[in-house]
Amino acid sequence: MKYVLKISLAIALLASQGCGKEAERIEKWVDLSEWKEVIYHYPANGQGRGTWELSNNNQWATQKINGDPTILVSDIDVTGTTVEGSWLMKGQGDDDLVGFVFGYQDPGHFYLLDWKKATQDNRACGLAKQGISIKAVTADYSGPESGIMKASQPFDGKDLWNTEGTEGKVTLLYHEETEGWAFEREYGFILKFDSGSFTVTIKDGEKTIFSKKLKDSTYKNGKFGFYNFSQAPVIYKGFKTITVISPKPFLWWIVIATIVLLLMAYVVFKKTRK
Repeated sequence: MKYVLKISLAIALLASQGCGKEAERIEKWVDLSEWKEVIYHYPANGQGRGTWELSNNNQWATQKINGDPTILVSDIDVTGTTVEGSWLMKGQGDDDLVGFVFGYQDPGHFYLLDWKKATQDNRACGLAKQGISIKAVTADYSGPESGIMKASQPFDGKDLWNTEGTEGKVTLLYHEETEGWAFEREYGFILKFDSGSFTVTIKDGEKTIFSKKLKDSTYKNGKFGFYNFSQAPVIYKGFKTITVISPKPFLWWIVIATIVLLLMAYVVFKKTRK
């Protein structure tokens, strides 16, 4: 029996050292050519329609119009994925909203992160506070998946402008009065989106400006998209998805148990032969 114990301990020691594969990290630079424009147009605002232009082998997108809200939405679900990218605000004019959407279902249902350079009280639309906000958009919608939305469908300009949102359409989940973004400076963002929770980090070089993990189950899956409201030109670039695939654990205990049972059976067999 002492030999059985020694062999079992040796096998257990081998198992504790681990010999499985390491987790696989898959990084994928994304071609934006299949992404769709979602354009909210409110003529009463007196602003134009957002316009997106692709460049750098379809890996960069520039929103060129200082106009109504607009989204460039992906053709892929990003649930269980880490998304990285960056913003670069060009020129020296205006102080409005840049960001992204995720958990995107349709033009009336998604999570929204927006970043305001400076606080602005707009009589027509309400108060947009400086800093970064995360919102859940839950507006009734039954129209087309992309293209130009009809005026006030599924909401109007004030619903997305107001930091506090509007009842029944846009709910503020979190706001932090961070520093405002600056022109001609590239900011990186990292989004980790899982079913029931998400983490957002925004960085200026090595400096972390914002980092927040929230638990919310409004949307447990969905697409990703770049977001812009009344700020141009803005370049959205460096976009990639990162998926980490963990290897299946090797069930060492089954091997150990099987060997031990076989050895014990062998010992019993030897004793019965004496």
